[in-house]
Parts: sequence; C-alpha cells; structure tokens
Amino acid sequence: MTVNGASIAQKVYDAVVRVGRTVTLTNYSSSYSTSTGNTTRTATSYTVQASPPYEKDRQATGDSQPRSSAAMVVPALNLVAAPIVGSKIVTGGVSYTVRAVTTHEIASTTLAYELELEQGAPS
Repeated sequence: MTVNGASIAQKVYDAVVRVGRTVTLTNYSSSYSTSTGNTTRTATSYTVQASPPYEKDRQATGDSQPRSSAAMVVPALNLVAAPIVGSKIVTGGVSYTVRAVTTHEIASTTLAYELELEQGAPS
C-alpha cells in the first residue's frame, strides 16, 4: 500500500482553511555576542492558516503546575516557518504562548503541528 503524503497534506490544509482563520505566528531567536556580552532577541512574524483555538483540558506538567488553556492546529503545507515552543500566536485579538508542539506526520511528510497554548504573550 502506497501513501501519498503530499495529497494528504493538501487535504489537511484545505480542511483547516475551510474552518480556520489567518493568525500571526511570531518566532523568537536569540544571539549572544562574546565581544559585547549582550544577548539580542529577534522576533520574526509570519501570517499562517490555523484552526480556531479550541478548549483543551489543563494538564499538570512535571512541576505539577497546570499548563495549556487551548490548542490549535497549523497545517504544514505552505508554512514558511514551523511553530516552536515559546512562539507567540495572535488570533481574534488574543495572544497565546506556545507551550508544546506535536508534529503529525505520515509517510515522512509533515501534515500539521498541534499547538498547546497558554493565554498571554511571551516576554
């Protein structure tokens, strides 16, 4: 049996576009200068398609603190940059911080990223 990963990725993208929305994804990177001793944090924002945020059960992490108030699916097709832990998502005037990213794949093709979100933007 052969799996056409690209075809399935297109179907995932089409489904999310049909029920979803355009959101702003901001990834952060840091660089350290050994000559100045300063760390520079750079934000890069992208416009991506995503499902609407949906309520997710709050789970305790290793430190027993509840995490994640919502979740969202971002299709991998046409994505310029993948979401990462610490990214910021803005949708419907609400900012979220990405607390966990689960990658969904089939036949070595990334289909989508499921994001666990905590309300509030990263600093």
